[in-house]
Amino acid sequence: MHAIHARSPGFAMIQQVLFHAFVSVLAIGIAFSLPAVASFVLYEWWPRVSASSKLLLVTELGLAALLVLFFNALHLAWEGLRVKRLHDIAALVQVRRDRGPDSRKAAPKVAATARDALILSVTGYHTFAEDNAPFRDLVDHGFETRVLLLNPYSEGARERIRSLPDPEKADALYREEIGASIAHLKALRDSGRRIRLKLYDRAPFWSIVVAGERAWVRYCHDGYPLRSQPDYVFALRPDQPTQGLFPPFCMYALNQWNDPAHAEYDFATGDLVHRTPEGAEVGRTSFPLFAAG
Repeated sequence: MHAIHARSPGFAMIQQVLFHAFVSVLAIGIAFSLPAVASFVLYEWWPRVSASSKLLLVTELGLAALLVLFFNALHLAWEGLRVKRLHDIAALVQVRRDRGPDSRKAAPKVAATARDALILSVTGYHTFAEDNAPFRDLVDHGFETRVLLLNPYSEGARERIRSLPDPEKADALYREEIGASIAHLKALRDSGRRIRLKLYDRAPFWSIVVAGERAWVRYCHDGYPLRSQPDYVFALRPDQPTQGLFPPFCMYALNQWNDPAHAEYDFATGDLVHRTPEGAEVGRTSFPLFAAG
C-alpha cells in the first residue's frame, strides 16, 4: 500500500488512462457479442467502479491477477505441449529413479516379456543378479542374454574406483558384485539358458539394457554412484524407426558387444578368450571367479 501511495500523480494518471482504455475496449467487444452483458457493464457496473477510487483499485488488482493467472495457464499449457513434442521426437517414454533399496522390485513389464536381451553394465549385480533387481526376470527367463561387464582387474576399473569416495572398499565391492553376477549367469547357463558374457576394460560411460523395442539407459561415468542416476527409457518408433534415441543407444550397445577388444568369458574354464575380428581365438587369460558369500 505504501508503494501505491508513493506513486507520482503523473504515473497514476497514465495508469488510470490505460486501464480505462482497456476496459473500454473490453466493453465494446462485449457489446458486439453479448448485448445484455454489455448493458450491465456500461450502465451499472462501470459507473459504480468509476465513482469509487478504492473500488477502482480493487477492480484493477483483481483484473491484473486474473490476467496473470490466465497467461500463466496458457504458458504452462504451451510448455506441456512443447515438452510432449520433444519427448515424442526423442522417443522418451519413461524416466525411472531409484528411491530406496526396494524401489525397483517390480521388473519392467515390457522387458520381462522380451525373448532376448543385451546388457551393458558395470557390475550387473543391481541390474539382474540380486533378488530384487529390475531385470532379473528378463535374464532368468529370456531365450538369449548377452552381457557386458567391467573387468575388475582392468585400468578402466581402477580409474573408476579411484574416483569413488572409498576406493579400497569400492574395489572389494566391485569384485564381489561382479563375481556374484558371473555366478548367477553361470547357473543359468548350466540350466540350459543361452548366456554369453564379455568383459570390457575401459571406464564405463553408459549402463544400457536393450530388450525388445525398449532401451533403458543410465549415465555411469566419472565416478557417479550408479543408483543416484535415473533410467531413461527410450522406445523404437515403428512409424519412423530411424528417429529417436533408441537406435543410437541400441547401436552403441551392439558395437560394444561386437568389439573384438572385449574378451569373452568361458564359463567352463573360467578363462577370458581373446579373438580376432573374424572370431578366431588368439589367446586366453585366467580370470578368477568371485562368488558372493
